[in-house]
Amino acid sequence: MTKHKKTNVQKYLEQTQKEKYKQEILKLKQELHEAELDRDILKTLATLTKNSKKHYPQR
Repeated sequence: MTKHKKTNVQKYLEQTQKEKYKQEILKLKQELHEAELDRDILKTLATLTKNSKKHYPQR
């Protein structure tokens, strides 16, 4: 009787796990990019609001 090698199964599972990790990394990079864009927009808005108060004092 011959022995069955399990290395093929392990290699296939490793590839699947690697693909899951790659997909997760791409998703997290996208979320980080969106968060950075939101942060930049809020910083710009804060700057514009601060500058507009200087030019137009409250009555």
